[in-house]
Amino acid sequence: MPPKKMKAKAEPPAISPERMKELEGTKGASRDSLRSQLLFQSWAIDKSPGSKRVIIPQAGKGTKRKISLPRGSKEYDTVEVRVGDELNAVVYKYYQERMSQAIRDEALKKDQIRRGRVDKADGSEMDGWVNGGGYGINYVAGETGIIEKKNEYLGPAPMVSGYRYLHSAEHEIQVLWYDGFLQDRWCEADSWDIELEISVGVKGDADWTVAQT
Repeated sequence: MPPKKMKAKAEPPAISPERMKELEGTKGASRDSLRSQLLFQSWAIDKSPGSKRVIIPQAGKGTKRKISLPRGSKEYDTVEVRVGDELNAVVYKYYQERMSQAIRDEALKKDQIRRGRVDKADGSEMDGWVNGGGYGINYVAGETGIIEKKNEYLGPAPMVSGYRYLHSAEHEIQVLWYDGFLQDRWCEADSWDIELEISVGVKGDADWTVAQT
């Protein structure tokens, strides 16, 4: 018995020049609106996320991925994840980890150096909490010495807005951060914004959607 023929996927209707012109005129407003929606859905890193982002398979790639998790504004750690892992849970668990006493002491000293209360041993810049990277500011405990979790080094009010997938051998996934207090969108040492693309429905209705988050 011959195999059944697969039905060809229906192509969406083409966008008329008039509609394309309308879309171009609304791109800025659409970007602002979609960005606001994304930021509204961001979740605070010190609270358990209420949504899930599962890593899906990609053509031409294996099951392993790498995600970069910042220690502060300059340094980051690279953590291996796999297809099927839930990214929000991985990130939340990582930043809930408590600090050792040695790291607590060093971070306190770093705070005091920044405030001019301790002479700096050398001229090197320090950021983050892991070997060689130095120790950054704790935005929650300050200089009290009650330094607990990794998320306290990310800013006054760090939130996760989404993820960016890169074609990089070092790390393929970056976290898109938003600080609710500073109103700042950041990703490692850079700022970020959403990318838009035009989505066309089967009936020909076209509008802007988020292409990468």
